[in-house]
Amino acid sequence: MKKKHLFWLLLPSYWILTAVAILVVALYAFHSMSNLYFQALENDIHTRATLLAEQASPLVASMNEEAIDALCKKLGASAGTRFTIIMPDGKVVGDSDERPDVMEYHGDRPEIRMALAGDVGMDTRYSRTIRQEMMYIAVPLKDGTRQTLCAVRASLPMTAIKSELNAMTLRVIAASILTGILSMIVCVVVVRRITYPLRGMGNAARQFAEGDFNHRIPSQETLELDQLADSLNSMSAQLSKTLSTISEQRNEQNAVLSSMDEGVLAINKKERIIHMNRVAGEILGVNHRETKREMMQQVVRFANLQEFIKALLGSQRPLSRGMTLIADTEKQIQASGSVLWNAEKEPIGALVVLRDVTRVRHLETVRSDFVANVSHELKTPITSIKGFVETLLSDDWNHEPDILRFLQIISQQAGRLNAIIDDLLMLSRLEQKDGLVMKEPCKLSAVIETAIYLCQLQAGKKNIKIDCVCPEDIEISINAPLLEQALVNLIINAVKYSENDKKVLVLAEARQDSVVIYVKDEGFGIERKHMERLFERFYRVDTARSRKLGGTGLGLSIVKHIVSAHEGSIRVESKVGAGTTFILTLPIIEPDE
Repeated sequence: MKKKHLFWLLLPSYWILTAVAILVVALYAFHSMSNLYFQALENDIHTRATLLAEQASPLVASMNEEAIDALCKKLGASAGTRFTIIMPDGKVVGDSDERPDVMEYHGDRPEIRMALAGDVGMDTRYSRTIRQEMMYIAVPLKDGTRQTLCAVRASLPMTAIKSELNAMTLRVIAASILTGILSMIVCVVVVRRITYPLRGMGNAARQFAEGDFNHRIPSQETLELDQLADSLNSMSAQLSKTLSTISEQRNEQNAVLSSMDEGVLAINKKERIIHMNRVAGEILGVNHRETKREMMQQVVRFANLQEFIKALLGSQRPLSRGMTLIADTEKQIQASGSVLWNAEKEPIGALVVLRDVTRVRHLETVRSDFVANVSHELKTPITSIKGFVETLLSDDWNHEPDILRFLQIISQQAGRLNAIIDDLLMLSRLEQKDGLVMKEPCKLSAVIETAIYLCQLQAGKKNIKIDCVCPEDIEISINAPLLEQALVNLIINAVKYSENDKKVLVLAEARQDSVVIYVKDEGFGIERKHMERLFERFYRVDTARSRKLGGTGLGLSIVKHIVSAHEGSIRVESKVGAGTTFILTLPIIEPDE
C-alpha cells in the first residue's frame, strides 16, 4: 500500500472542517437575517394595523361603513398597505384595494379568527385578490368593556422581503466562497508549517542513519517541534559517542585478537562461525576474513577438532584436549574451550582457543628422550659404583675410620643418585605414555593395603602408625602398580615430614562419579606460598630438611603424572604445625568402557 504524505492527510481534514464551519455559519447567518427581516416586517405591519384600529374605532362604534371603507382606502393609499376591517360575522366593511360588497366571507381566515377571539393573528399566504404572497396581521378592536367590535387587518406583499433575502443570500454565498478560499490558503500555509519541519527532521534522521552525525537540526518556532529537534540532536550526539566507543572497542578487540599467539574461534549454537582471528586461520589453513557466518564443518576440515567442538557445544562446560592436525604438515594442537555467554547470561555458543604446541611438544620429546637416555646411561656406572663401594664396605676389608666414613658417604650419595635416576626414568616412562596407561578393574582396598605394607618398615623406625579406612566394595578401573607407587610416595612423604609417635591416615570414599582418597598426616605442615609449586620437579619446601631426609624432589611430580594418567586430579590442604592432607580424585570408569 502506497504511503501518503502527512501534508495530504492533514490538508483535506482542515479543508473539510473549514467548509463545515463556513456552511454552519452561513446557514446560521441566513436564518438569523431571515428571522430579523420577517420580525421587522411583522412589527411594521402590526404597528400599521394598530394605527388603523385607533383611527377606525369611532367609525366602527357608529357603524358608518362608508366612512370605514373610505378611511381604509385613504390610509392604504398613503401608507402603501392593504387595510381590511372585518366584522365579527365575517363581513368585510372596509378594504383599501377592493369594494367590500364584492368581497367574499373573511371569517374563516386564520388571522381573523384569532383577532376576533381577542388575540393578534398573523398569517402568510397567497392572495387571490391581488395575486401576490402577502403577510397578514390582524388586531382586535375592542370597546370600553373589552368586547371585540371587529378585526382590523393590515398586510404587505412578501416580494420586497424575498428580493432582499435573495440579495442577502447571494452576499452570504459570495462571502462564504471568499472566506473558504482564504481559509484553504491559510490551511495550506498552516499545514506546510507543520509538515515542512517534520520533513526536514526526517531528512536529518536519514543522514543520522547514514552515519552523518555532524548534521544538526535548527531550532524551531513551536515548542513541541523545538523539543523534538533537540531530542533528535541529542540522540545524534549520543549515537556518535556510542558508535565511536563501539568502534574503538572493536578495533582494540581486533588488535588484541590479531596480536595473540593463540588461535581464537567463536561458534554459535547452530555451529556457525561468529569470529576467527588470524592465528586460528593459519592453524586451520583458511582465510579468517572469509569465515564469518560460515558453517563450522565447511571451515574446520579436521574430524578430531569437529568432534571436540561438538562435544563442547553439547556439554556446556569447559573442555581441554590435545590433538594432532594432519594436513600438508603435522601440527600438535592444544584446544581449550568454554561456554560463550551473551549479555543476559544465556549460553549462545562456544569459544575455542587453539594453541600450536608443535615446537613445545618437540622440545619436550627431545628433553624427555635426553633425560631417559642420560638416566639410562648413568644407571650402569652408578650400579658399578654402588657394587664396588658395597664390596669395600664388606667385612673382608679392614679400613681406617676416616676411609670407612668416606666410603659410607659415597655409598649414601650413590644410593641417592640411583633413586633420582629411578624417579627420572619413571617420569620419562609416564611422559612417553602421554597419559595412556593400561587399566583394569580391581579392589581399591587391596592397592591401599599393599602401599601401606611397603611403607611399614620406614614408619616403624619413627613409631608412626598408618591407619586405613576403605570400604571393601569399592572397585575402580586403574593401573594398580602406578596408583600403588603414587600412594607409596605420599605415605613416605607423610612419614618423613612427621615427628615420632604420630599417625598417618589413608581414607577412601566413593562418590557418585568418582573415588576420593585422602592421605592425611600430623606433620609440620606446608605454608601457603609453596602450594602452587609443590608438584614441580626438584622443588623443595625446606631444602635443608629434604636433603637431610633423603628426598629426591621428584616424588610429588611422579604422583601428579600418575593421577593425570588416570584422568584424575590432586590437591593439597595444609596448615602449618597441624599437618597436611593430599586429596586424590579418580573418576569411576565402568569395566565395559
